[in-house]
Amino acid sequence: MPEIPRTPVGLLRPDGARLALYLRGPRDPDLVLVLAHGWQATSAIWDKTVEQLARPTTLVVRYDQRGHGRSTTGTARPAMSLLADDLQAVIAATAPGDVPVVLVGHSMGGAAALTLAAGRPGLFGDKVIAVLLAASSSGGLDLAASGHPLPTRLIGLVRHVMASMCIRAPGMALRLHNLWQPRLSTQPPMDVAARWFKALMRHDVTDLEALRRIPVHILVGADDPTIPPAHSHRLAEQLPTARLHVVPRGCHRLPTRHSSSVVAAIELTCSDGFRRLHEALPPLAERADTATGPGPASWSPGP
Repeated sequence: MPEIPRTPVGLLRPDGARLALYLRGPRDPDLVLVLAHGWQATSAIWDKTVEQLARPTTLVVRYDQRGHGRSTTGTARPAMSLLADDLQAVIAATAPGDVPVVLVGHSMGGAAALTLAAGRPGLFGDKVIAVLLAASSSGGLDLAASGHPLPTRLIGLVRHVMASMCIRAPGMALRLHNLWQPRLSTQPPMDVAARWFKALMRHDVTDLEALRRIPVHILVGADDPTIPPAHSHRLAEQLPTARLHVVPRGCHRLPTRHSSSVVAAIELTCSDGFRRLHEALPPLAERADTATGPGPASWSPGP
């Protein structure tokens, strides 16, 4: 079975951004698996996932979010809706015709998938047959918002001030950051990262009806300090047909620190998607063949 080279493929967007895509798998796949990474990361976070996946008939598509890795920023204002449009373009470019798609989104990548489901519900069902949301949230990430205790709001305000400084004086912000902790070369420029931080703080998705039509799995680390598990539990409440999996002692960096749990979740998601597509299964919450039934399940992190 011919392999597509593991070299970046450029996908040009209307505002001038060029997305770097990395493809691995057959030219005639029975499934396209799209992996979307999170804030300040790159597609490299999925390296262990791709190495461990044993799906010879699946085309695995990784890509750098705009402004991250080898993808350029473009001129459009950062917003989750922009990332959702990019995700739709990646699907259109790599899964033509009736080839089904499974989406996997980590952190900001999960926010993009949720935003796509709200804005393009027609994609979910025949085209996107299943979704895995890892360390993700439907909104409410802004600690400065009303409703939080005063100490929490003060922390949120400080974060906003720091982000504004990064945008207005990125050089100074970088020097100050490096005094505390050297910034990784793989991370986006300070001003780009700060603009996407503000976009994440604005992220809020309430219409998740499209995801109730397909299998959805939710994966979260029990000790995630970046997007606390409460966000995944809320997603599970919003999507009662979804299955929530908690990684004991798991952190936010699930694809790199707990890759075996991510791979296991992907396999479950793909399997459920195919069975739902071909057998028209009832909603997951009504299924009697799951080991744990609806609700939380736990995996121990791999070595």
